[in-house]
Amino acid sequence: MKTKGILFIISKEQLKPNLHHVANEVAEQLSVPFKIYFFKEENRLEEDILELIAKGCHEIIFLPVSLFSSTEIRETLPKRISAILAQRTTVTPTFLKPLGSTHAILHFLAAQLAQQANLLPQAVLLIAQANLNDAAIYDELKDLAQKLTIISGRKVYFASVSGDFSYHSVIAQLKFPLLVQPLLIDTTLARKITSEIGTLRGQQDTILPSLGESQVLKKALWERLKEVGGIKSSP
Repeated sequence: MKTKGILFIISKEQLKPNLHHVANEVAEQLSVPFKIYFFKEENRLEEDILELIAKGCHEIIFLPVSLFSSTEIRETLPKRISAILAQRTTVTPTFLKPLGSTHAILHFLAAQLAQQANLLPQAVLLIAQANLNDAAIYDELKDLAQKLTIISGRKVYFASVSGDFSYHSVIAQLKFPLLVQPLLIDTTLARKITSEIGTLRGQQDTILPSLGESQVLKKALWERLKEVGGIKSSP
């Protein structure tokens, strides 16, 4: 069995402290070598990979600490990694999917909705900090919304924080009360959106706790790590 190493990938600059903390809490429980890499620090990518190789890693697991697969995570990063490993044929790269499609995230959202009164049943609006002009991200969020619709029996809409699919434009079309679920790690941003929705629509909507207020990201990271097998937590 190849010796594994983990490289956690953080791509969102504004969330670096939060995501580094989450990744580090998981990483410190690992029994294999790891590094936490910030996407914007391009020069560090090769350094981190070489450090894992120096520790005897023959398979490096690249795990995005993000909900959705941005172009950087999906295309740019694999190309850079392939170039770095081109002359190191004994090292195998394994790319894991982002966290938005994990059972941990789906079950967390489903549990939040299950706790709400189901007399109407009230529709749901997911708000993600993601570029929904990116077809891959749009499809990932659409798939999540469809799964939640099936599980909860509620109509689930989705929107982004800004851009063409912003929650401002979506809620302008939805005149009925909503269960608003911020798919956000940034609790400050979640509070800002909660305040703006209250200003625009009064108190008709119910705002549910954001992802940043729970332990679900750590569960999602562990779920992804278990997919590759052979990775255990330290005793």
